[in-house]
Amino acid sequence: MKISKKNLLFVIIGSALFSCSQKKLVSTQITFMQPYCGGARPTPEIQADAQKAKPYSNKTIVVVSNKGKVDSSKTTVEGTFKINLKPGTYKLFEAWRYYKKADGGLAVSDFDQECIKAEWKKEIKEVIVSKTEIKVTDKNEIIQICPWNLPCILESHKPPAHE
Repeated sequence: MKISKKNLLFVIIGSALFSCSQKKLVSTQITFMQPYCGGARPTPEIQADAQKAKPYSNKTIVVVSNKGKVDSSKTTVEGTFKINLKPGTYKLFEAWRYYKKADGGLAVSDFDQECIKAEWKKEIKEVIVSKTEIKVTDKNEIIQICPWNLPCILESHKPPAHE
């Protein structure tokens, strides 16, 4: 069987395009930190627990490609995030940041606008998918802040602190 140069070129280009569009399974752990927010003096055990990363369970993570395409997926109970992605560069965001909402269900108007806009830009991780590897880089830690210590909240909207 003889293959012409034209057909061979078509096969090479077709297989290259097919391999470029192949998605790879990206799997990464998403965790969060939660400081002690109680009113009583914490025990050493409570303080130690507050220093441990916890799984970011059953939460939506928004994935934005460098071309502006958006996708999302939920983490598992263990905080594992899995999604199939084509080769490219992606940023992972908490849903409230991507959708430009306020964390904790508060109104965006309760926050300093310039400050909250800066918060919305903070991605959790950057993912680079190539033909041969997947590289995940941590960018900003997720921290569940105590309600009276929310960043950017206007002084007039701060709830009272526990004493």
